[in-house]
Amino acid sequence: MSEPERKPAAGGRFEFANTLRGLAAFSVILGHLGEVYWTMGPMVDILTGIPYVSFTPPVLPSVVSLGWLGPFGVALFFTISGFVIPFSLDQYSVKGFIAGRLWRIWPTCWAGLTVTVLSVVVGVHFMGGQVPFTFRDAASQYFPPLSAIADARRIDSVMWTLEIEMFFYGICALAANHLREGRRTLWLFPVAIFLFWLAVDQAVAWFHAYPSVVRRLGPFDTDPVFLVFMFCGVALNLYSRAKLTLAEAAAAIALCFSLFALAQYVGHMPFTADLRFYFAGLAVFAVSMAFKGVFRRTRITKFLSDISYPLYVVHGVAGYVVLHALLRLKVNADLAIAITIVLAVAVAYAIHALVEAPTHRRGQMVARRLSA
Repeated sequence: MSEPERKPAAGGRFEFANTLRGLAAFSVILGHLGEVYWTMGPMVDILTGIPYVSFTPPVLPSVVSLGWLGPFGVALFFTISGFVIPFSLDQYSVKGFIAGRLWRIWPTCWAGLTVTVLSVVVGVHFMGGQVPFTFRDAASQYFPPLSAIADARRIDSVMWTLEIEMFFYGICALAANHLREGRRTLWLFPVAIFLFWLAVDQAVAWFHAYPSVVRRLGPFDTDPVFLVFMFCGVALNLYSRAKLTLAEAAAAIALCFSLFALAQYVGHMPFTADLRFYFAGLAVFAVSMAFKGVFRRTRITKFLSDISYPLYVVHGVAGYVVLHALLRLKVNADLAIAITIVLAVAVAYAIHALVEAPTHRRGQMVARRLSA
């Protein structure tokens, strides 16, 4: 697309990004319920506290690999956030931006996490086992990123990404003027984040003999590198607003992705990211952005986009508990996957209608008032 044709998006809304948001949510849910549950039993046990029963494996994962869909969906979510969030700083003041983001994230998180906690407690009561978290662990999860600071045990397989989202909002608030104006100094932020991570990672190596210190540093030895990756989406945002040329955007993306990739090879992180899937998520977003004119809103894409956040929050541990229950009822494994996905969609829609939509509207009102 030629330079004169590029214009800032009205309100920062792109239909292609909304469509990809729904795709990302479904990618994660298929990866977790379609493969992770069946192949990573110890992790599922840790999260649910409910012992496995013997089962006949589903046919679906043996026909097509689904495990890659989880990291691909997360990569797509991070890229979308990096692209979309800076638009809010064009609409609101920093105070309005922060208030609006809190109203956007926390209430839906509370609803989804409550479903997770109740599903584990009820599941353990009826199926045996032991609740794998304390009240303090659960309480800290309700206010991401508090759990990262409070040294609390993670009780859900997706909450770590919400921590990263909240840290990203804080960085965007600090870099507000750089983002609004597209200053070249903006790219000092991902470099500084990488250097901060490098210092923490070295501290983890130095204090390996002190598990309590390593545990407290754990989130900060993981989260920062994903923040660097999110700046790839920021580069695409600035390009869409004609703040960067195509060559400058490509250079910024190359810088951020290279730092993200380097961290996977030189770090001591508790887990690393598969670069293939993160590159794929970024590439799918970039190609979709280039051909955004072909995307049209339909009832299905709007529905999936609307429920994407609550679906992402509720499907994981609660879905594993439902699968546990269905297998104890001798339900066919593939049918159990389908039933669990339908239930997750139904709960996500209820949370969207009753919690997410009204609190989002309220958050926009507060943000506008603080920005007046």
